[in-house]
Amino acid sequence: MIMPDKIMLKMTDIKKSFFGVNVLHGINYDLLKGEIHGLVGENGAGKSTLMNIIGGVLKNEDGHMEIDSTLYDPISPKFATDSGVLFIHQELNLFSNMTVAENMFIDGYPTGFAGKINYKKIRTLATEYIQKYDLPVTPDTKIGTLPMGTRQIIEIAKALMKKARIIIFDEPTTSLSHREKEKLFSTIRQLKASGISIIYISHILEDVFDLCDRVSVLRDGMIIGTRTREKLHKQEIIKMMVGRELDQEYVTFEQRAIGETLLKATGLRQGNMVKDVSVELRSGEIVGLYGLMGAGRTEFVRTLFGVDKKDSGDVFINGEKIEKLSPSLCVGKGMAFITEDRREEGLFMAKSVKDNMIIVKLKDILGKFGIINRKQEQSLVKSAIGSLSVRVGDYNIQPINNLSGGNQQKVVFGKWVLMEPRIFIMDEPTRGVDVGAKFEIYSIIVDMAKKGCSVLMVSSEIEELIGVCDRILVMNKGRISGEIVRPEFNKETIVNLAL
Repeated sequence: MIMPDKIMLKMTDIKKSFFGVNVLHGINYDLLKGEIHGLVGENGAGKSTLMNIIGGVLKNEDGHMEIDSTLYDPISPKFATDSGVLFIHQELNLFSNMTVAENMFIDGYPTGFAGKINYKKIRTLATEYIQKYDLPVTPDTKIGTLPMGTRQIIEIAKALMKKARIIIFDEPTTSLSHREKEKLFSTIRQLKASGISIIYISHILEDVFDLCDRVSVLRDGMIIGTRTREKLHKQEIIKMMVGRELDQEYVTFEQRAIGETLLKATGLRQGNMVKDVSVELRSGEIVGLYGLMGAGRTEFVRTLFGVDKKDSGDVFINGEKIEKLSPSLCVGKGMAFITEDRREEGLFMAKSVKDNMIIVKLKDILGKFGIINRKQEQSLVKSAIGSLSVRVGDYNIQPINNLSGGNQQKVVFGKWVLMEPRIFIMDEPTRGVDVGAKFEIYSIIVDMAKKGCSVLMVSSEIEELIGVCDRILVMNKGRISGEIVRPEFNKETIVNLAL
């Protein structure tokens, strides 16, 4: 039995619903002082909703909360922050057009004479934290110029500047390199040692097991159970999450017929991140692309799809040399692209799930006089939502920003699948997606390859690439440093090539 004086946060009978759909069904949860408490569950299980209630983003409909035996009823994120509760969201709260220093002090700039912002003090204080967390930036660096991993570390540093009793981490490692992740874990353990309580949400179960003292499983808006570190077993946790046994994480590999070249790039260069890269993708083939943070993976696939303009090199689609690459031209040629940053580049956040899902397929379902065939639209969207198990209420009206991060990612994936592309470029397609949904995505990827699609898959998870791909390309400092075929897949070899 846990003694009351050991409890930092206590939640009793917390409930919440959206659009008539019950998301939380009377949650009872406690967080101990100086504890790292993991929270896991499928996409849409209610994890982010529960944390948004703690962080003052959402109001609970029933039940109550206590912090250190005192009633806690946050009316806003600022109220939560002032109460010592800090929330590091999965989707970063940074302004890309502002500097690192400006973002770090966005909640309250130090002022000087006549209330003017003291920019000198901002830069000085920001420099202290930049040096403390060994960030590869200056105070005046614009956020928009930085890779996602660096932005994530800045968000963490920004949160740690404030005095906190409770810090919530929501999928903090999805954009981090191995080195950055280890550094984050070291920082979290230091916070624990200083008496701060941590709620850690992640789909990467190995990380949860490595870091957490206790782990609670949330399924369908209910706490299914809580296990201490010594009683953590992966298969049991997965069964608690998905409600069934999950026999395998990856689709069983089957040899496929590899056909003609669909996409070819030779000597591609873009800025300082892509240096003379050549690749060739064939029909029926799944090719992985691995590299450490800053290796140039994202920059390369963005250039390949025409999002960023190439400086030199040639791109051939279906044997045709493309002089002026652009996203619209690539889509017209049968290419699809899942971007790494779904919120800014992959989704219309204020639009409905239906509108986001059908956007790429829209021109194919227009009838006479440009009128949308609503019956066909409903059939396509319903099919995609079902095949990917997207958790949504009324997809016709529910805004995409009301969905969990993982379900948003499934919508991004689904909209491109509806297009039935011949060439599919994916940048971290399973980022923030639970273990059960990952298997569904892998199954669809393999099925597309069986039908003759060519897939280029960027991933930070070596195990994922080994489990799904026919070949793996490795990037290092803007160049392809090696290529490994399936019979020779080896994690150590891949890491050595990346280094």
